[in-house]
Amino acid sequence: MKYIIADDEPLARARIIRLLSAWPHYECVAQVSSGDEVEPAINEHSVQLLFLDINMPGLDGLKTAELLNQKYRDLKIIFVTAHSEFALQAFNVFAAGFLVKPVSQSDLFSLLERLFKPRIQYQVGNQTRWVDVDDVIVAKAEDKLTQLYFQGGDATIDLSLKKLLNLYPEHFVQIHRNTLVKAKSIKQLEHTQSGTLVSLEDFSEKLVVSRRAYSAIKNHL
Repeated sequence: MKYIIADDEPLARARIIRLLSAWPHYECVAQVSSGDEVEPAINEHSVQLLFLDINMPGLDGLKTAELLNQKYRDLKIIFVTAHSEFALQAFNVFAAGFLVKPVSQSDLFSLLERLFKPRIQYQVGNQTRWVDVDDVIVAKAEDKLTQLYFQGGDATIDLSLKKLLNLYPEHFVQIHRNTLVKAKSIKQLEHTQSGTLVSLEDFSEKLVVSRRAYSAIKNHL
């Protein structure tokens, strides 16, 4: 997803870019330092998302948002400001969200997950495809790659299990050092002579649960 940052503070712009670098499908295509530069940047780049400061030289963020909302109906505007007292005014100009500086990763990710259904990118030959995170049932580490199993197919990606778990902690639960599963898909645990297995909805294979992960899975159930 392409986005633009409008903020007269270089460090504030750099922070947003650094936080979003954890999500490779987000790409900053332009940085501007005043409200007057926003619309030309939007016209140059096809974007769905704008991070907008309120106090800037020239046209301020509130007036900029008011003008943009009249022309770009599909554009989502997130205000990023050090002044929380502007929140009501921000939502009066149909802001999609409001973040207070310094922006935290948890606040940013929570807001973006609410606005945009999270997806994972993968390749099939020369084609780029996407799968909704909510559709992913199992993720297995295989060599240095990760194999995803989802409703309708599977895919190989180069994100580690640790990265997936950090990005989507509410979706995945770790059942083994090399396996994550969709938390909401867990049906039951089964004890066998060789260890504990877990059954998942929409996944035929029963998967091994490590001793280390057993307590967390039992608490989840």
